[in-house]
Amino acid sequence: MPAYHSTFLEPQQVIGNTAILPFKTQYRGPAPIQASQDTDIIDEALYYFKANVFFRTYEIRSEADRLLIYITLYITECLKKLQRCSSKSQAQNEMYTLAISRFDIPGDAGFPLNSVYGKPQSQQDIGKL
Repeated sequence: MPAYHSTFLEPQQVIGNTAILPFKTQYRGPAPIQASQDTDIIDEALYYFKANVFFRTYEIRSEADRLLIYITLYITECLKKLQRCSSKSQAQNEMYTLAISRFDIPGDAGFPLNSVYGKPQSQQDIGKL
């Protein structure tokens, strides 16, 4: 059984070798906002998470696949934090803390997949990623 790949094959913007894709949100930020209610990259990452997390190797076919892997790493980090929580309010606090904390990006010493990702070229690119 092959791994699932992203269907977003033509990104509007690429940083390093990772796609920057729009997603559904009500908040303004560095990522473009998706106007339609169609599936976005976050929906795709959540939908394919269970299937893709079991693969030891993953063939990267596009820049969007790298973003899919990156979001999968973030989801895994969220689940690790939530595993230790005993109440809903504690879980909300953990997710808020994780959201505002620094998450390693490609090029950082603590990022687990530096061999697969290109390093952002500028401080502006680092902020967007």
